[in-house]
This record gives sequence, C-alpha cells and structure tokens, in this order.
Amino acid sequence: MIRLLWCLVLLGLWHSPSLAASKYEDSVKELAEGVAAEAIKLKKSRLALLDFVDGSGEVTPIGQFLAEELATHLLVAGELKVVDRKLLLATMEKHHLTHLDTSQAKAAKKVAKALRADLYVTGSYLELPEGVQVTAKLIGPYTVYPVGASRTIVPKSGPLATLLKPANAPKPQPTVAAPASTTPVLITQENDVYTVTVLGVSRQDDRIEVDLMFVNRTTHPAKLGCQLLDTYLVNERGEQWKQDVAQNREGLCTRGLELTPRRQQRANLSFLVGGQSPKGPVTLHYHETSPRPDRIITLDGLHVDRPASADSGGAAKADPAAPTP
Repeated sequence: MIRLLWCLVLLGLWHSPSLAASKYEDSVKELAEGVAAEAIKLKKSRLALLDFVDGSGEVTPIGQFLAEELATHLLVAGELKVVDRKLLLATMEKHHLTHLDTSQAKAAKKVAKALRADLYVTGSYLELPEGVQVTAKLIGPYTVYPVGASRTIVPKSGPLATLLKPANAPKPQPTVAAPASTTPVLITQENDVYTVTVLGVSRQDDRIEVDLMFVNRTTHPAKLGCQLLDTYLVNERGEQWKQDVAQNREGLCTRGLELTPRRQQRANLSFLVGGQSPKGPVTLHYHETSPRPDRIITLDGLHVDRPASADSGGAAKADPAAPTP
C-alpha cells in the first residue's frame, strides 16, 4: 500500500510540469489561432510582427519572447506567412519607423510595401495573479488603425517563468543630484529610446523655463513629442502650471524634436506662472506622444531657481527677469 502511494506521488510530480507546459502551449496556440482567424477573415496572408510591449509601452525581453512565440506558432500552423524579424528591423530602421501611430503613417506604408506585408501585428502584455494577459492587435499598414485583435492568458510557467523573475526584481530609482541652495535638482531618467536630463528650472518673468537634454540611445533616428496641455508642472499640493499655446508654437510639444542616433539635443518647456509662483519642490509631468504614445514620465524634486532680485532686499522695482548671478 505504501509503495502504491509513493508511486502515485511520483507520478503526480512528473505530471505537474508536463501539465503546466501543455497549458502554456495551448494558450499561445489559442492566441495564434485568434490572430490567424482575424487575418484570414480580412483575406490577408503576410504579417509583420513587432516586439510586444509592457503596460508602460516599453519593449522588454518578455515582450520580444512573446512575439517570437506567436510568430513560431503562426509559422507552424502554415496558413500565414511571417516577415523575418531581422529583415523587419532593418527595413524599419531604413525608413525611420520607430512605432506605429498616425504620426508615422507614411513610414509605415513604405515599410509594409517594401516587405510586401499585408498587416502589422503589435502586442502588449500585463502580468496578473492568474497569469500573463497577452493582447495581439492587427494593424492596417495604410490606415495605421487596428482591424482585429486576439487575447489570451498565458500561464507563468516554462521559459516565461524564468523571464518574469528578473522583470519582477526592484528597479533602480532614477539618479537625483544633491540639491544646492539656488541650483535646481538635476534628474536623469532613461528608457529604451532616449535619456532625458533636467539641466535647470528657472523663473523668467511670468514663466517657468525647464531646460532639458535628450540623448538618443539607439542607432536609428527618433522623433520626440509630447502633449501640450497634459505636460505640466505640479507641486505637492496638487497645484498645476501649464504651457501656453501661443508661447509654445515652435516647442517640443507642438513641432517635436528629431533626434539623430547616438546624439544629444537640448529642448525647452515653458510654463505660465500667473500670480501664483511655485513654493517648494515641483514635479514635471511629461505626457509623451512620440516615440511611445501615451507614456507618462514624472521627474520629481525639481526646485525653481528664481532671479536674485526676487529674493534680495534691494529696490522693489528691480527687474524680476534679471538673470541669476
């Protein structure tokens, strides 16, 4: 009897990983079948798969792995063709296509035409307690709008479990320089495309000027842009200072910034102060539109460097816009 129980226990231990692997394969197969069904319904046969992104729009090793898994299952099924990944990346770099949205519609058309791709496939994933929710979207290359989608929940098992462990490790905090009495806190933050550094924050007349430095970390050009009215300064009490449309017609949030590979370029954001000047530290809320649509970047602990005349005991009529010595 005891021997029989041990055999059952050993059988269960052997069967458990096999069952988990089976569920993993079934879920990825389900995702691929959903994508294939949508493409066949649209009478499209050649797909270009981009790397998947996480909830904040970042390309990660997990996203790249999920895209590769989907491509493999689509190829094994044999009903559709998938553009070679290296060829896709090289063609995107040639035509300066960094992501799919309406601002890069012309580049998306050129890449699709060069690859003879009928549809793009983009994807995102979200880690849940019960697994990883993966969503794949089919994007029309000429409209750059979704025309179909497929979703599944992939178990946290097999190679995916190995990738999730480093992804769940605590991320290092952005480097913050020690504040000085009249010097703003310098903050640097980086992502997969660029590094942004706050060089200074100063009061100029009725405006607060934020001086930024962007560095392209990639080997291809990047178009940077932000939402004008949703990029603002906010203090600890929730008071906000927004950009003025008239003063920012040529700025980063209207015309954008073309950043060449491995190069740096400065940009300036101007916020209206009105009658209420910020007191204490402020946060820059940066709502990106390009290269990652709707990515939110927050740079905390900024201090406004005010002109000396505003804080000195000199004449009351001193020019508030005078530069800081």
